[in-house]
Amino acid sequence: MCTLTFIPSNTNEVIITSNRDEHISRGNSAFPVSVTKKRGEVYFPQDPKAGGTWLAASNRGVITVLLNGAFEKHKHRPPYRLSRGIILLDTFDFKSINDFRTGYDLTDIEPFTLVQFDTHHKQIFELRWDGSIQYFTQLDYDNPHIWSSATLYSKEIRMERKHWFSEWLENPELTPDKMLDFHKFGGKDVTNSITMNRGNGLQTVSISQIIGTGNILKLTHLNLLNHSSKTINI
Repeated sequence: MCTLTFIPSNTNEVIITSNRDEHISRGNSAFPVSVTKKRGEVYFPQDPKAGGTWLAASNRGVITVLLNGAFEKHKHRPPYRLSRGIILLDTFDFKSINDFRTGYDLTDIEPFTLVQFDTHHKQIFELRWDGSIQYFTQLDYDNPHIWSSATLYSKEIRMERKHWFSEWLENPELTPDKMLDFHKFGGKDVTNSITMNRGNGLQTVSISQIIGTGNILKLTHLNLLNHSSKTINI
């Protein structure tokens, strides 16, 4: 939900890793959970409060990840019409993310960033919603990327995290384990590091990683609250 990285490799494999930063009072996520959507069977860790998710993958090689906020920290003005984690799952009812953005009503939805990866067609799309306007972009599938939530990290901190990521990319071999290490230990300040802890219950509660080749995916979910780990093949 709050930190996302994408690493392509010259072996046709991609590594997608996501840290969820949340207050511990929200509880433990359930994993794995699956639902049948129009775009295939979808697997995800489920948020115990709203029933949605921040990361989901389908058996057709599509992965969608949610980050809170669009470009800058916004004012929280509830009530909102629908949970953003439910909206993420609804994207799998559309043929494409472009169809979703033109056919889905985002009125009264809190700002978010959705990143969708299509490992079969080798595409990345980014959709940002600032509460009134959509911003839609196709990104380069052949280069690494990092995203950080605008609600938790200022523009300056997001730039610093990009710098940490660039330094990490100098590793000679960017394996899935190396990227997990970055998501566990990257950074210098615990309040803003990749695995963060603000000391008030707000901290990184889980790390999820997807290794994809074509439409064959392996999803690992690490629960940092109860120190459990589980991997499924999709």
